[in-house]
Amino acid sequence: MALRSPFRPKNSSAPGSVQVWVGARPRRLRRGLVLLLALGSFGAGLALLGLSFRLGLRLMLNPDALPGVLAQFQRSQQVALPPATSLEDLRQQAEAAQQRLGEPLPLGEPDPNGSGMLLVPVIEATSGAIASLTLLESKGYDGELRAIATLPVPPLSKDLVLAPWLNNSQAPTAAPSTFALTQVVPLPAPPVATDGMWLTLEGTWLQQGLTLRYGHLLHYDPQHQRLALLKPWSSPVNRPPQWADLDGDGPSDLIIDETVGLETVLGGWQVIAGATPRLHLVSWVRVPVDAGAQAGAYQQALRLARSGLWSLAETSLNNLKAALADSWTPAAEAQLRLAKRHAAITRQQADQDWSTPTQQVLALLIDGRWEAALTQMETNPDQLPTLINRLGTDRGRMWNRISAAAARPDPDPAVYAWGGLALKAQQNQPTSLDGATQDWLTRQPVPAATHQRLSRLLTALSNSQSQTVASKSAEATRQDSDQGAIAPAQTSSGTIAIAPLEAIIGQARPISAPPTGYAAPGQTLDPALGQWYAVELRTVRQNQAWRQGFATPAAADPAVVWPAVRPAAQASPQVLRWVTPTTGVPSPLTVRGLSLADGNTTLLATGPAVTDSVLPPLVFSQGALTWLDANQQQRPDAEAIATPVSTVLFGSQPLPTGFAGALTDLTQHSLDLTGDGQPERVLTWDDDALSRLAQWQLSVDRSSPKTVILNSDNQVIYSDLYAPQSLVALTNPADGAIALLVHRAGSYELLTWNAATKQFE
Repeated sequence: MALRSPFRPKNSSAPGSVQVWVGARPRRLRRGLVLLLALGSFGAGLALLGLSFRLGLRLMLNPDALPGVLAQFQRSQQVALPPATSLEDLRQQAEAAQQRLGEPLPLGEPDPNGSGMLLVPVIEATSGAIASLTLLESKGYDGELRAIATLPVPPLSKDLVLAPWLNNSQAPTAAPSTFALTQVVPLPAPPVATDGMWLTLEGTWLQQGLTLRYGHLLHYDPQHQRLALLKPWSSPVNRPPQWADLDGDGPSDLIIDETVGLETVLGGWQVIAGATPRLHLVSWVRVPVDAGAQAGAYQQALRLARSGLWSLAETSLNNLKAALADSWTPAAEAQLRLAKRHAAITRQQADQDWSTPTQQVLALLIDGRWEAALTQMETNPDQLPTLINRLGTDRGRMWNRISAAAARPDPDPAVYAWGGLALKAQQNQPTSLDGATQDWLTRQPVPAATHQRLSRLLTALSNSQSQTVASKSAEATRQDSDQGAIAPAQTSSGTIAIAPLEAIIGQARPISAPPTGYAAPGQTLDPALGQWYAVELRTVRQNQAWRQGFATPAAADPAVVWPAVRPAAQASPQVLRWVTPTTGVPSPLTVRGLSLADGNTTLLATGPAVTDSVLPPLVFSQGALTWLDANQQQRPDAEAIATPVSTVLFGSQPLPTGFAGALTDLTQHSLDLTGDGQPERVLTWDDDALSRLAQWQLSVDRSSPKTVILNSDNQVIYSDLYAPQSLVALTNPADGAIALLVHRAGSYELLTWNAATKQFE
């Protein structure tokens, strides 16, 4: 069959006629539809791209908005119920779903006819969590009930509830993935009239003496008979939302106390009236006024607020209010009043007397009193090691204060000294803070007098650490004479006195549930606390010295041993999941109890599940270990290391072709490991360098990187090239002489420097 053209001629038999070709109508329609669909798809794609860009920009400008964005996606909508649904029908439906009805809550006073509204929670029978809320209308005094609607109540996610601990080293551990809401609590009526009725769904979570109170704000609109979940909230200090006047329009705004420790954080929400009220978070990112020439000063004031320098932020915003006058807006007033509330608390903390000088200094730093804090530290130099340890656990809050204060037009010179101390505290941490580079101080206009004050403090710190090293060496010598055993002293009353553990290094073994035989003084072994671990102590630090294991008398009572373990147990221990033999992901661990068997101590702990770890999960006290910094690796001097490395690898055999060139594939770090003031060379063979050894038919284990350490005379003082072990970490030099943590035979061991043999053993 011949193919026909989609175009057909109109023929005419008249002479000289003209043929006119016309297209078929159906094809023109199809082409139009395709064009419309293409344009529609293009428009939808542009809209989706714009929405994604807007959301991404919002999160880049204000990362704290993420919990609110998540809450918007999780928000429930009420569902209408058939009017004939009775309370008994609801009860039967609940029982069939293994639920029960809670106590009805009146929503306001009944009208003169006795009619009113009731809120009935539907509760899960097993967990006690509120599954939904049912709105009922009571007709007259005869008690007839009519169902209006039901509102599903989802639990709150872990990210929402633990948001106050973002970038905080004291974050709770072993938290559940979701938090159930268990009760309905009416909020006190605001001092000024607002539409509708305010309530909150609440729950509490207890851990290690902490009572975390969390909830979800709920609003009832009587005019439209509508329930609406508004915003989730969380208070580490166990306080419900409070009414306040933030914008100057009366006390109809809400404040949530999200304070953690000395870090005062108050979340403020402006209430925007409407049938369903909107809550506008007081932001420390957006300039809510037409600031004109004052825009830069306004951004600087907001940076001070974001960094926690509330007194300076309050002063700056007050000055801006006077300068902007009629341009000042309610949103700007909310920023000023919320900053003022923060500043009042930080000033009160800085003015009060504290039990320790370190707490006093931290309170002064939080309030931005750099000179007073520095003077306090100069008066109590013996507190420097403790303070440095505290600054070493900073997740960015204190460093942000320092960098924000230093960026002001006329900063307090003492802030530069605190910057130097903070950098000293952070230099041995496995992760670095944003902007906290070791050259930060050299880029600042530091006065000579401030340089001298910082130098004196660093010298005092070094002297304190040297004394610590000397006392540790003396203690180690005494222990060597006692065959390295810890002999718990016996007091005059006959009880056993055990030196407290300052830090621990151990190995975690996941277990299914807390077995019998564990003592947990003051704690309950709740199976819902997370993944359970048995932690075998490999190395502990007592009396300012590291030692292998933790031996106790065979007949010791766990209640007697627990006080010695508690200091290390409460010092934020970590569990490390090894992604590769050289890199790991740390997570917080909570020690719950211990067991004693034949003088050996095993800790019971909970934390996040650790799966697919290349090496056994490593447990260590925060700040106890340090790792080689990839940013400080060097190219080795091939000529200097050729002789000792060739001796280790080949002995007296001839060297293969390309050996000298292969030495440049190694990575080198230089640091003082032996305490003689001279840097040692730490040479590392990675996968590529080990492959070269395999080509030379050398029987070197390639499952993990290998290390050779040379002293300043290029003599080998450590090598695991042919040993079934690998170097995984170093002890923190701030704690004294550095020791090597190695993994071998499925376990972790600590190797210390032996000056007599000139080896790590």
